[in-house]
Amino acid sequence: MRDIVEVVERCDRFVVATHVRPDGDAIGSVLALTYMLRKLGKTADPYCQDAVPPAQAFLPGSSEIRHRLNKPDHYAAAVLVDCGSYLRVGDDLAKSIRAIATVVNIDHHVNDSPFGNPYWVDSTASSTCEMLYRLGAHLRLALDPDIATQLYTGLLTDTGSFRFSNTNQTVLQIAASLVAAGAQPAYIAEQIYESASPESMQLLARMLATIDFAADNRLATAELTRQMFEETDTTPVNSEGFINHLRSVKSVELAMLFREDANGKIHVSLRSKGAVDVAAFAQRFDGGGHRRAAAFRVAGSLPRTRVEFTRQALAYLLGA
Repeated sequence: MRDIVEVVERCDRFVVATHVRPDGDAIGSVLALTYMLRKLGKTADPYCQDAVPPAQAFLPGSSEIRHRLNKPDHYAAAVLVDCGSYLRVGDDLAKSIRAIATVVNIDHHVNDSPFGNPYWVDSTASSTCEMLYRLGAHLRLALDPDIATQLYTGLLTDTGSFRFSNTNQTVLQIAASLVAAGAQPAYIAEQIYESASPESMQLLARMLATIDFAADNRLATAELTRQMFEETDTTPVNSEGFINHLRSVKSVELAMLFREDANGKIHVSLRSKGAVDVAAFAQRFDGGGHRRAAAFRVAGSLPRTRVEFTRQALAYLLGA
């Protein structure tokens, strides 16, 4: 953290960027760090190659997020938050950020070879927003309702509404501090979990119709095809959180959602309970994430990919 503070003190103009297909922790952390840097008198601009998901559009500053970095030489440093690997920021942003002299990495994903100089990776943290809360405390930065709301959103979503095993005393104490600083739990939860569109519900219905169980119902798989998105006039952004419906089945220890993307790739989302470490499984296929939530992408057709990686998951599950 000391190295991160040194960069913050030395530099005046920052890019703050997060990963493609952002979730609550990604959007919460990119906005929170942007606001924190501004409170310190710095120039900071938030970037994300993809659009903000509807569930996070309520966050203060979400409309400020830029999607293309046209003048990288305008900035002294770039901070990538919640990116398990450098390329997770997206091809276009990655190319532009390479032109910036200092690239900082703040993340909580499991990674054998972290990028950035300096980098701060803490796989024991519940979320990147938890780490930014600790950074703010180290900088003696006073929280305001906007930053508290941004940070609380990351904690809430990456702990599964404080249901996942990464929820502990520290997380709940931080959440309480954020509420004291102005975060409103009921309002935030309503925006994230109770603001789905009718089109999203139609997409969810189609996905649920594809569920299959194996290994005495310990493994659950489902799929999202491009045709489903077209029929419901939705995009992958609308499917955020769908995999948690698979994980919610009592007997399920490993959940897999296969999503067909437009570029010929299949995005495989993973969730787990019990002793199953999905981050270790995803790393076999150049993916990554957390012990309980991970993902990877492969090229191929959806039917063949689902069959092949269901087989791989069964072997992994039965050997866990």
